[in-house]
Amino acid sequence: MKIGFIGFGNMAKSIASGLLANNILEKKELSFSTRSKESRMAIEQEWEINGLASNQAVLDCSDVVLLSVKPYQVDQVLNELSIPSNVLVLSIVAGFGSEQLNQYIPAEQIIRTMPNLNAQVNESMTALVENDKVSTADMEKAKIIFNAIGEVVVIPEDQLGIFIALAGSSPALVFLFIDILSRTAVKYGMPKDKATQITSQAVLGSGKTAKDASDSPWNLIDNVSSPGGITIEAILNLLGSDFSSSLIKAVDEMVQKNDDMTNNSNK
Repeated sequence: MKIGFIGFGNMAKSIASGLLANNILEKKELSFSTRSKESRMAIEQEWEINGLASNQAVLDCSDVVLLSVKPYQVDQVLNELSIPSNVLVLSIVAGFGSEQLNQYIPAEQIIRTMPNLNAQVNESMTALVENDKVSTADMEKAKIIFNAIGEVVVIPEDQLGIFIALAGSSPALVFLFIDILSRTAVKYGMPKDKATQITSQAVLGSGKTAKDASDSPWNLIDNVSSPGGITIEAILNLLGSDFSSSLIKAVDEMVQKNDDMTNNSNK
């Protein structure tokens, strides 16, 4: 499988790194294009992969192409391209919906995707948007590519707003949680870097426990909360505060903001 990148920014680099690290393909099977010759040459030297002089050249030599450009660049980029009928296009362009993409690319040849920040450590949660016009074989190709940087879920496009809240934007909420806990530890005399290390590992392990457990998160809370113990004091304190309602409101705001942005971009 030959994979090309139109645009090679941070997310594209994370995906390419995951593909190489997991032996999905070799460097000779990767190609990319960038807006400037200077950046192309720098990436070629650093990555030892094939940079091509045009976006069309990437399309013409690839089985799968990842469209990784800024939303404002999409019109210009796609207007200039002739999409070969045998090429699968995976779009990681934020805010550019399937209906818009289908103005340039046949529905049978494109899957909208949404990886998240954690792709840089191969722990992304990536959404693939359902497309019943894409072949099963092509959908499997997409899953193989994005499984190289984490986990994949296939969802209908009208659920992307909630996916963004749960996976796209939520890392920022988790970072805030880690930082607040760490700063509180500083108040009690622990160095910030050590507190952040401890808290980050606790969050990492808790996420894995919740994902792998047969119990619900609520039951896991009960497992940690000994009668008359320290943990139950914290849980009851948070439940008695506006913690839950604030988190729910934050998710509501994210979903609404995504809906507003989507509606505006479709006008």
